[in-house]
Formats: sequence, structure tokens, C-alpha cells
Amino acid sequence: MPSKRFGVIGLGRFGYTVATTLANSGAEVIAIDSDSNVINEVSDIVSVAVCMNSVDKEGLVAHGMDKCDAAVVAIGQNFEANVLTTSILKDLGVKKVVARASTDVQKSILERIGADQVIFPEDAIGVRVAQSLLSSRIVDITSLFEGLSIAQVVVPKELVGKKIGEMKFRQKYKCNIVVIKRKTDQSDISSEPERYNVLPEPEDQIQMGDILVVVGTEKDIEKLASSL
Repeated sequence: MPSKRFGVIGLGRFGYTVATTLANSGAEVIAIDSDSNVINEVSDIVSVAVCMNSVDKEGLVAHGMDKCDAAVVAIGQNFEANVLTTSILKDLGVKKVVARASTDVQKSILERIGADQVIFPEDAIGVRVAQSLLSSRIVDITSLFEGLSIAQVVVPKELVGKKIGEMKFRQKYKCNIVVIKRKTDQSDISSEPERYNVLPEPEDQIQMGDILVVVGTEKDIEKLASSL
């Protein structure tokens, strides 16, 4: 299976975190910034590192940004460039554009011009965005403390019907299943929307639509994300 291709524009702390997390997880990354020093710093990590003005539509196409599965616009200091770049990427047909905002007003503007997701960046969020892009089955990931994370994983259909003990999840992915989240029958208005099976037993069976809450090292969750 070919690796996914992502574009990251703006390599401040947040953009650098996203770009390097994606690249270290095996994805093809096109990194763009107007600062040649940061481009030199990241050039040995990502697939393509380009020093250019991100509002140059022809330049973006020349470097393959229009062929990206998703792009992250992480420009922090120049909101006009952020808006124009986001708009250009949507015009080029990039399916998912994640844009950085510093205020609620900026968030509203970016959403109006077509940004698919708008975030307020921190290093930890940068990792979460990158990992969520790598696999649509990772719906949330949070760092518990240094080196250890907890993630919510949508069950792939090949695991439906299997018992926890049969899956050999720990041996295969080096992550532990701590909770199974399951939607309840909403015809019963008195029931909660979800039921939580905490510390499931080996005989508990996986059902379609379940979400597994797993704990593991950041490295092992990255491997889990890329394999589902």
C-alpha cells in the first residue's frame, strides 16, 4: 500500500511537530515555509522541503500539494497568508485542509472559506492531528504523560465477532484495551447513548460500531494507527 501524502505549510513549533510526526510514522510529507533555516532543519526528515511563498498557487502545484491526501496550514504570524493559502488549497481540490487559528474570529473566517478543520495549536495537539490524519480509525488520542498515550480506535470489520482473547491485541500491537465503548439501543429513551465495558474480559465479543479505548506508548500507537 502506498504511503499517504500530506502537506504542511508553516513550520513553527506546531507545524514542525505535525510534519515530523507524520514523517516519522512513514508518511510522505511536503513541508513548506518561507524561512530557509527551518527548511534546512527539516529537509532530512520529510520527503520534500521547500522554501517558498505559500500563496504561490503555481508553486504549490509544482511541488505536488494538489496531490496531497490532506494539508495542514500552520501559518501563525500572518493571518492573511493563512486565509489565502487555505483558500488556494481548497481550490486545488485538497480533500482535507486543517488550518491554524489563534482566536475564535479567525476560526470563524477559516471555516467560512472552506477549512475542513480549524485548531488552536499546542505541541500535543500537533501530534494528535498528525495521528488522526494517518488513520481515520483513530478518533482521538491524548498524552497521559511522557511516552504514554490513550487513544480511541474505531473497530475495523475484520475484528467484528472476535473475542478479546482471540484478537491477541497486546501481542500484535503492544497496546492494552482498557474500555470498549458501545452505542446502546436508542429506542429505549431511558438508556444512556453509550455503554462502557471497563477492563473487558477475554470472552467479551467485539461488535460492529464498537470503539476501543487503548493505552500504549506513543510509538506503538503510531504503529497501530498506520496498520488499521
